[in-house]
Amino acid sequence: MKKIGIVVLVAFLSIACQTEKTGYVDTEKLLTEYEELKDAKDKFTRQNDEILGELEIKIKAYQIKEDLFRKNGPSMSRSKQEEKYNELNAEAQQLQQERQAKLGKLQVESQGVIDSLITKVRDRVKAYGKTNGYSYIYGSNDAGSVLYGKEELDLTASILAELNAAYKPE
Repeated sequence: MKKIGIVVLVAFLSIACQTEKTGYVDTEKLLTEYEELKDAKDKFTRQNDEILGELEIKIKAYQIKEDLFRKNGPSMSRSKQEEKYNELNAEAQQLQQERQAKLGKLQVESQGVIDSLITKVRDRVKAYGKTNGYSYIYGSNDAGSVLYGKEELDLTASILAELNAAYKPE
């Protein structure tokens, strides 16, 4: 009976002494230095600039018409002024709607791509944890989920290297 008690005590102590393998990642660094995410953000910034550039031409043409109306409006008949004013308002609304539609579509598209890349980063962290025997991998960010961690527990560089190695730019 004494031997069974000792075996149970030793087994209990060995289980209690086992520590969980933990680490953490700097989530901000992962997201800012992940090449695929940087490339995606650059792509959408370029597309945004292109849309604004195209609209800028139309806006300048509208402004010229508006300036001419201000200059020539007083010499027009009342009915002609109202007609021209309504035309300019309709054109301004059309430009605003076009801007909102194009930028809205781009925003939805970019958010979808960015969300999928963030999911890819999370999946990579999970896979890294499973492959390397981690019980927990915490995220460190400005919100303070990890306020301090030993540098040797920081897995950011390893995971970032895996992410960037797996990315093949088109």
